[in-house]
Amino acid sequence: MTTVDISYAEGWDSATRRAHRPLSAAGARRRDTAGEPYVEIHREPGRAEPVEVYLVAWADLHVGHWMYDELGRRTREFDLRLLEPDRLFIREVVERRYSSPDQPDRARDAWLTRLTLTPGKKAKHVVQEQGEFGSSRHGWSDLPEAQWWIPRAAFGVGAADDQDDSRAPGPDEPESEPEPESQSEPESEPDGPPEPDGAPEPPTSLWRPPRPRRPEFDVQELLRPGNRFHHDDWGELTVDRVEDVTTVRVPSGRLVVADPLYPAAPRELTEPIPPGEYRLQTPVLVGEGDYHGEGFPVQEEPLLRLLISDEPAVSWEMGLGAGEDPRLLLDGEAYGFVTDAAQGAFADASGWDPLSGTFRRYYDGEGDHGVEEVRTGTLRVADRKTGGDLVTFCTVGDGAWSVWLGRAASGDVVSVVVLTDWLSDYQPM
Repeated sequence: MTTVDISYAEGWDSATRRAHRPLSAAGARRRDTAGEPYVEIHREPGRAEPVEVYLVAWADLHVGHWMYDELGRRTREFDLRLLEPDRLFIREVVERRYSSPDQPDRARDAWLTRLTLTPGKKAKHVVQEQGEFGSSRHGWSDLPEAQWWIPRAAFGVGAADDQDDSRAPGPDEPESEPEPESQSEPESEPDGPPEPDGAPEPPTSLWRPPRPRRPEFDVQELLRPGNRFHHDDWGELTVDRVEDVTTVRVPSGRLVVADPLYPAAPRELTEPIPPGEYRLQTPVLVGEGDYHGEGFPVQEEPLLRLLISDEPAVSWEMGLGAGEDPRLLLDGEAYGFVTDAAQGAFADASGWDPLSGTFRRYYDGEGDHGVEEVRTGTLRVADRKTGGDLVTFCTVGDGAWSVWLGRAASGDVVSVVVLTDWLSDYQPM
């Protein structure tokens, strides 16, 4: 039985563990109703560090719940997602244990366990016995699915107003907690003064709701001749031209972007395109490299664009495959096709089996089977029965590569883009 002081703020500085722009309860309630992010801080009287912090962002379908020890170190984190109107899904639970008082907050060598949940799948459990520097064990948790959800009403300023004890225990927590003897909150805490002109930027450690990975800048900038970029390896590069590679026929209007050698099922985009034949293009960036004082020409082609329409793309979004839910992405994550051969392909979905089968036989040295090399690293396979094509391309490495859809002001998809290089190496000048 302890007394808990509750306060609110617009944000939370995770480095200093301090509130950013305090709010009154009324101010927090307004932000809660509007879906704007805010935080709820719980403290015990006489203790400088918080006991727990709730990070509420209804418009982003997210609630974070962080717990702290008496030294101000984060010991447990819950990432909760509003997948249904009245309840939150436990997407991830991270727990840390510190071996000594000298270990800093979120020490990289702290013992760590991570539980990751996905609706309809088994719960993945990872234990890192000495953080990222030690051994780890991977397995599947038998946590009952009934414990994967928490009522929405348990979170937010309304829950504190009601002095509600309905915050359900998470994994490995006791089934019930003693109800606080009393709760208090400031009655007239300011909603934060307006920022003066020239006020410092918010701290970089300020909490924000998790965001899926996005391109570091508008990829359209790489498709405008004359634009200049600084490349981490080559220095200044200039977009010299946008070059037509070949065309891709998609008579079904269903587009696959996948590695034809990868054994998994092809990743067909859920967003259809009008049936037709489309130009496959790449921007050509040129510059000059230097090796021990001697210059040499540099040419980079960091993306491929399937041009659906000549209308300009004004926004970009992640291209999704079947069963992919962007609400479940953790911070910085993205969906994409997987390759262990540093390649992918654009293909008509209705002819994927014969198209990819022909390509695999060619790759295994069983004859060309009509496979055409349209340029170095780019092969084209045609299917006479469906009239569709498969056109390959190279990436700079293995792993998962995302697909981005460019939309016109009308909302129509006008471009399908794969970034085949690390876009973080390019900085607009």
